[in-house]
Amino acid sequence: DPPRPVRRAAETARNRALGRDAAPDPVVETAARGRGEPSRLPYSWDADYPARIGLLPREGTSADVRWFEIDPCYVFHTLNAYEDGDLVVIDAVRHERMFATDFTGPHEGLSSLVRFTVDTVAGTVREHRYDEHSQEFPRHDERLTGACHRYGWSVGFDGVASGDVVLKHDVHAGSTMARRLGAGKEVGEFCFVPHAHDAAEGAGVIMGYVHDRPTGLSDLVLLDAQTLEDVAAVHLPGRVPAGFHGSWAPAAGS
Repeated sequence: DPPRPVRRAAETARNRALGRDAAPDPVVETAARGRGEPSRLPYSWDADYPARIGLLPREGTSADVRWFEIDPCYVFHTLNAYEDGDLVVIDAVRHERMFATDFTGPHEGLSSLVRFTVDTVAGTVREHRYDEHSQEFPRHDERLTGACHRYGWSVGFDGVASGDVVLKHDVHAGSTMARRLGAGKEVGEFCFVPHAHDAAEGAGVIMGYVHDRPTGLSDLVLLDAQTLEDVAAVHLPGRVPAGFHGSWAPAAGS
């Protein structure tokens, strides 16, 4: 392990990047970089180091990993992935770079939803960008985890900050729908909830926390997963701090 001061700085910067640290930006930057000194973090962007996708067989060991080179990038979160014959399809949010000049979060350029198609026979990877929205926190209908999916949802960013935009992607049609929730709103990650366990893919709602900056309060917002129209909102008496990776767990027997 790195020394405790370095480890703490890395944890602080990482937590800030993931929205889990309430410390003000100047405090986080001081912890990450030191006062007027180069960053002490144990990792940083290396433009000369290639990016790769590694595939590990489900029953394999480290000796069975296959590596496939891709253009330099950084990935925090995948939407979903599945096998299609000799191909492995991966939908993920691709950052152009990370921790190159800013050690407090994903502030290093466009973060876009892309598809990596790995050809395990040819040993190549094709990359397709779905749209030009800057975004993060992609989610899918989790009943299709590891299987071919059509729909995905994510949070649109205004520059480098979470904004008021919710995005719905139709990866079959190659289209993206955007819904703005209003000025001063800050959208957190939304997760998908089906109408029933046997409902069609995307038939349900997406739900997540939305912070209203002028009032300092948050709502639990439910949108129609297909149209992104309002379904309901639970008005909360305070703010729910920014977080991510919530899940829906239905009651037993429902």
